[in-house]
Amino acid sequence: MPKTLLDGSRNAYRIMRIKDKLGSKSMASGEVILEGAIAYQLGDLGKGLKQMLEMVNSSRVSHLARAAGMMRRCLNEALTAARYRSAFGKPIAGHPLMQRQLLKLMVPTEQALSALMYTGAVSGSEGDPTAEKILRIMTPVAKYRACRDNVTVATGAMEARGGNGYIEDWPNARLIRDAHLGVLWDGTSNVNALDALQRSLRKERAHIDLRKDLDSRLASASGIPGQFRTRLEKAVDAAFRFAEEVASAPENERFCRVAAGLLYHAATMVLMALEGYRSGQAGGDARRLLLSRFVLEHRLLRNPLTSIESQRWEEDAIVMVLQDDLISLEAVATLLSH
Repeated sequence: MPKTLLDGSRNAYRIMRIKDKLGSKSMASGEVILEGAIAYQLGDLGKGLKQMLEMVNSSRVSHLARAAGMMRRCLNEALTAARYRSAFGKPIAGHPLMQRQLLKLMVPTEQALSALMYTGAVSGSEGDPTAEKILRIMTPVAKYRACRDNVTVATGAMEARGGNGYIEDWPNARLIRDAHLGVLWDGTSNVNALDALQRSLRKERAHIDLRKDLDSRLASASGIPGQFRTRLEKAVDAAFRFAEEVASAPENERFCRVAAGLLYHAATMVLMALEGYRSGQAGGDARRLLLSRFVLEHRLLRNPLTSIESQRWEEDAIVMVLQDDLISLEAVATLLSH
């Protein structure tokens, strides 16, 4: 629908108002009334919804990119504030409770990065039926979970800065406002979860190709400690089995968001484990392999704390991942075996 017609006259529509939004104010949203405006057909009229969904896939990937970038900014703000603010004689980043809080911001941030790089790579494989299936299920799953995580991470980053985070002099208030955009545009959380489970999984069986790809990637990392590998494999299997069960009957709709979240955590857990292993094997930083265990235990299994002793491995792990020093594959392997 062009703004002006071929004779130079203005097309017949009116912009009624610019909406006063909670956030993202620099990108205007408006209400338009069409008064017999001239528009041109693009594509087959009988495939309008299909064409729209193809566009929505790309748009959902952009929301994933936005969430990953915003969470990175939030994490960096929290780390900087914690490292340069002191309490009881040392930076608050050195206190165990703050370290755990920072880790809670780091894990979803790194998950979103892995999901973005994976989905972006798949998006570039045009004409590949397997890649198209993976993209079909990953876009609603990642858009659902990463955008929701963005809200939590933005709020946590504000708290890490303390009272100053609530003041407009700092970026935290804006980050929180803008974070909420991701759970609304291009489908709410419910819409994306339903799309992932009831359409891409139940109708299109797209999860089969995703599962095969994750299994293949995990099998290629032969050096991951055997016991931890077994835990990863079992967690992936459980997540996909639950998703299939949810998608098998309409009355299971209430579990669609849970199932979509499990698929996201399973996928990012495997991707992070492989990324960390390959980097460590090449003599680089293996922290992503260590972070994959946090995804497994904090986000996928959600085991209740039954004893302090069972959590001892976290003390060294949290200190490691919050430092900028390189983490060797050997150091990670030691913690994974505990």
